[in-house]
Amino acid sequence: MEDINNSYLSFKVGTELFAIHVGRVSEICEYQEPRKIPETVSFMTGVIDHRDEVIPVIDTGLKFGMKAVEITAQTCIVVVDVTRKDTDTSFRVGILTDAVTDVFEVNEEEFKQVDTDYSPGYIKATCSVNNNFYLILNSDKVFSVNEIIGMGDVLNKIKK
Repeated sequence: MEDINNSYLSFKVGTELFAIHVGRVSEICEYQEPRKIPETVSFMTGVIDHRDEVIPVIDTGLKFGMKAVEITAQTCIVVVDVTRKDTDTSFRVGILTDAVTDVFEVNEEEFKQVDTDYSPGYIKATCSVNNNFYLILNSDKVFSVNEIIGMGDVLNKIKK
C-alpha cells in the first residue's frame, strides 16, 4: 500500500488552490445536485445520499468568504472525514470545489505557518509545490461548534 503520510489532494475554489491531507478524503464524486433543505446554515447547499448515508454539502466558496462555487463540468464533491475533539464528534461532509487539481507529496517541514491574526484557524499552513501556492486546510477546524450543531440539527430532522 502506498504511504499517504505526505500526500495532499489539491482543489480550486475560485482562483485559489487549497489542499487537504488525503487521509481525510473519503472519496471524490462527480457533482450531483444536492437536495435543498430549508433553514440551514448559509453555506450548506443541501444534502446528498452518499453510500446510504445522508451528508451535508458545503459550498466552499461561501464558507471561505469567497464567491459561491460555479457549477461546471469540472465541479466535484470531495467527501471529507471531520473529527472535532472538543465536541467528540465525527462526521462526513461533502465540499463543493470548482475542480480537483492534483495529488502531491510535501513534507510538513516545507510548510510555512500563517499567523492566525491574518488567517482563519482552519488554514493550517501554506506551501509552494511546482510553482503552485497552496493553502493547506485543517479539516477538523473548518467548522465551528455552532456550525456542526446546525448541520447536525438539519440531518436529525431528515432522519425523523
